[in-house]
Amino acid sequence: IRSDQDQDISIRYSITGVGADQPPNEVFNIDPVLGKMFVTKPLDREHRSSYHLRAHAVDMNGNQVENPIDLYIFVIDMNDNRPEFKNQVYNGSVDEGSKPGTYVMHLSAFDADDNTTANGMVRYRILSQTPHSPIPNMFTINSETGDIVTVAPGLDREKVSQYTIIVQATDMEGNLNFGLSNTATAIITVTDINDNPPMLTSRTVS
Repeated sequence: IRSDQDQDISIRYSITGVGADQPPNEVFNIDPVLGKMFVTKPLDREHRSSYHLRAHAVDMNGNQVENPIDLYIFVIDMNDNRPEFKNQVYNGSVDEGSKPGTYVMHLSAFDADDNTTANGMVRYRILSQTPHSPIPNMFTINSETGDIVTVAPGLDREKVSQYTIIVQATDMEGNLNFGLSNTATAIITVTDINDNPPMLTSRTVS
């Protein structure tokens, strides 16, 4: 910052406000002669995203030579937080014989970075399914919402009663080269429906 008066008289500059002379103190400092501001401590947008300071200009006797001006400093987000699932294990269920597109369950991950930028935009994908029966991809996940739905027919509780799905959440809109990731487990129980007739254990009745 510079005062128009500094060509004629010696000016001393100072700043006040949160981050200067108020806690957290001395995050920002100013050269009293040159008026150049410096950051003296690491900034963390997740802890504080902006600062409002006031800059002052006085002469050598301490007399104000300019009205104080407002300084608004906004901390630019960096991708330094991984997505975090609300739970490490999620439990869901689906009826056997369900048609493709049947809703099963929802997973959700939160990213502390700015969600108006790619740093905080999370995308989901399925990494694995166990067992691989009747096919390896019985389910799919909506990359934006985290909703899991069936993608193929053939769910049969008498053959497979439970599936274990590993889901990955990645920020940077799912960019695997630059994004940070985390995983969670989805356990899907195949619920029984009445699809088997009763069987007689003996043909003779006394």
